[in-house]
Amino acid sequence: MDFDLTEQEKMYRDSLRDFLNKEFAPIVDKRDAQGPLTRKEAVDVMHKFRKLGIGLDPDSIRTLMGSPMIFGIMTEEVGRVWPSLLPLFGMGAIPAMFAPLASEDFKQKVMPRLESGDFIGCFAETESEAGCDTSKLKTTAKPDGDYYVVNGAKTWISNATVADTAFVGVTNTETGSQTFLLMEKEMSPWETNELHKIGWNASPTGEMFFEGCRVPKENEMGTMLANALKSGADMKEVLPVSDGFIKLLTTMEPFTAMMTLPRAGMCLAAVGIGQAALDASLTYARERVQFGRPIGKFQLVQQMLYEMAVAIETSRLLGYRALDAIVKGHPDARKFSCMAKVYAGEACVKATYNAIQIHGGMGLSTEMPLERYYRDARLMTIPDGTSEIMKLVTGYTLLGKGFSAYK
Repeated sequence: MDFDLTEQEKMYRDSLRDFLNKEFAPIVDKRDAQGPLTRKEAVDVMHKFRKLGIGLDPDSIRTLMGSPMIFGIMTEEVGRVWPSLLPLFGMGAIPAMFAPLASEDFKQKVMPRLESGDFIGCFAETESEAGCDTSKLKTTAKPDGDYYVVNGAKTWISNATVADTAFVGVTNTETGSQTFLLMEKEMSPWETNELHKIGWNASPTGEMFFEGCRVPKENEMGTMLANALKSGADMKEVLPVSDGFIKLLTTMEPFTAMMTLPRAGMCLAAVGIGQAALDASLTYARERVQFGRPIGKFQLVQQMLYEMAVAIETSRLLGYRALDAIVKGHPDARKFSCMAKVYAGEACVKATYNAIQIHGGMGLSTEMPLERYYRDARLMTIPDGTSEIMKLVTGYTLLGKGFSAYK
């Protein structure tokens, strides 16, 4: 089994790392403390990444989402420097993938923003009474001629307050089935309210309120895919994703398949945070002198460094194991992505805890990045499925049909 990245993947990682260290590392601590990015700042971030060929426009997104390994490298490297930036890509990618398949009016409105890098999207699924239980969405879509009329609310949605486009989970009032609608804010206006959280401070997060929002029926997920395939194109041409991911979409429930990549990405983002905490701890352990010698010579410090290094390396291996399953379209992709997210999220919390212990009083200082690492790490165990739900999903995939713990 080959655990090494290809030469192309190494070049991508190294160039991205250099870019992040130059563009964002010098400003991250000060800017993150100021709270959520404005829309202008979010767009400016997207423009900077486009210089490196990373974006959500139709050409760039095929590189980012078409290779799960590239996506994984990106999430780990960005996680190491500034994880607050990740939802701009991870959550924005879902509506960006479907935008070229929507109604003509929608495309005329959105595609120029996508192509110029001014597009900010969000994935709106979570509700106050349906966090991890996505089978009971109360946001409704009522058929009305050529439109759906959407009513309801979403909460804890990344990019909500700055997004111009949303991929919204709804329940069809006529059929009772659940699906997703692609919505543009000027065409189907919604209201937002900002939410504040313990970590990822610069990532805009909020509630979304839909009241009588009219959305063309052409913008329903199943309809978009069906219309695109009618032209004779295959699924790989329609969506900018890998063959393996296409296989998952056609063999699993769409939402289940769509969440495999974000969960693997959350794992590797946690790895990035943990790696940053370990790197800082190694430097401090070599330089900090107590009782006449560097603290790196103390046995308990070396034990904490060992625990951090093993947890981070194990998390990284689990993350890339999940990505490998997604690349291959393997039915265990769901299981591995859940396992990876749980393990890495909890390992990241422990690693950043140890990093603060190693730094002592300096680890508590807001002048140091350790407290940010710790807060960002704590966030990793909740979004895209809490650790507890991920453990239950894993148990179900291990035991098989009939063993769901929450049905």
